[in-house]
Amino acid sequence: MKKICNYISMFILLLLAVTSCKDNDNWTIIEEAQPGTYVVGSATIFSGEASTSALKPVKLDLGDGLSETKPEIIGIYTWLKAGGEFNISVCKAVGEEPVHYGKGEVVEEVPDVISICNLSAGGPAFTVASDGLYNIIVNTSLNQVSILPVSWGIIGAATEGAWDKETPFNAPKFDATSTTVEWEMSTTLNAGEFKFRYSGNWGYEIPYDAASKVKIFTDVTGTKEGTDNVLTEGFSSMETGGANLVTNIGGQFSVYMKYDIRAGQFSARYVLTGEPIVPPAYPENLFIVGDAFQGWTPETDAEECIPVNGTPSSFWKIAYLNPGGFKFTVKLGWGGDFGIAEENADAIGEYTKGGNNINVTTPGYYLIYVNLEDNTVSVTDVNIYLFGDVNGGTWDYDEASKFTVDNAAKKITSPAFAADGNLRMCIKHPGLSDWWRAEFNIYEGKIEYRGNGGDQPAVPVKAGQKAVLDFTDGTGVIQ
Repeated sequence: MKKICNYISMFILLLLAVTSCKDNDNWTIIEEAQPGTYVVGSATIFSGEASTSALKPVKLDLGDGLSETKPEIIGIYTWLKAGGEFNISVCKAVGEEPVHYGKGEVVEEVPDVISICNLSAGGPAFTVASDGLYNIIVNTSLNQVSILPVSWGIIGAATEGAWDKETPFNAPKFDATSTTVEWEMSTTLNAGEFKFRYSGNWGYEIPYDAASKVKIFTDVTGTKEGTDNVLTEGFSSMETGGANLVTNIGGQFSVYMKYDIRAGQFSARYVLTGEPIVPPAYPENLFIVGDAFQGWTPETDAEECIPVNGTPSSFWKIAYLNPGGFKFTVKLGWGGDFGIAEENADAIGEYTKGGNNINVTTPGYYLIYVNLEDNTVSVTDVNIYLFGDVNGGTWDYDEASKFTVDNAAKKITSPAFAADGNLRMCIKHPGLSDWWRAEFNIYEGKIEYRGNGGDQPAVPVKAGQKAVLDFTDGTGVIQ
């Protein structure tokens, strides 16, 4: 009887051990590797071809809020250790021995951003210079691997660096037991929008085939839309390519981010640690009205100004003004209307918000810019510029790319496009922190404004063409 009990005890212990091994996919080797591509080696947390070490289809950025996956582009976020080595392991059929690929010819190398290499069967194993989370992407058709170190930061209108620069998290902490990576920071946030981003840019283009590239995401955000896309004190799931996160109050926050390697899931939360800062309330809309424009009846004559992207206090408009006067309303009716404190003779000038009409003597096109945070009204000559591809790839205000204003014909015309590419147009004003906050384009003969939206759909044009704008009826042509 004693022997039987011993046998039973040994069997139970063996059963528990086997069950425990099967439950931990991080280190269990699949006896017969399933067809797929894996990351393996001493630099990884995986000891072989496990389900959690398999690369999976990657969401690709198509622009305009769209995304797709391609079967040839697969990837994995995982923790890698300096001092170890890793390979890309490819198993083509059940029962076949996986082929381990190492580093081949370097295709592209940007320090601390990306390394793209050809894969070489039996080549030297890959290494990394420091422990950390990495995004490993394989193009199975080109037999290439892209390796991106992931150093998260927070970016957006709500952050100290606005949309220009990430505020970095503290160094990540890896928990080998839970196979999670966590980041944290203490930072000041303003009410506004933000995302989490790495690499210092919005995505990165990697080769797709011999003639084209695809763009991977380098940001994550919440899974909801609009004002519902907020963080709470509990962890919320994050995704790539979604809408901006929003915080409705400012203050000092502790921000936390986590990646569960086994689940392949990012999440984030924040906690307000100081007094909340409630932002001032600005009108959602601003309208121009007056006999210098279309008339003094707001319900029928007022026309909407354009919000400056990510700047609730500011609006702009290009308008053809006739001799007369104008002011602003916050609705299609009277109440809350304002003009300027000064008494002016003609339109152009820098003014303080007040109760007087803005007088116009000289007819023509004007650029109007209102900043309700500073309580200022600016009226200037019109300054519109081409940006990007069509001015030869310059992403700055270039006088050679400035539009010409013809007040007699009521047309505003660009110089001839210097190169083929996508058309981008914007105004120039000292109140703007970034050119794209006040850009617009032409769609089916109409001028459409970016406002508070994301990147507008691409408008491909040819070298030598011009854009002709008519703001009196909101139309435009490319000819």
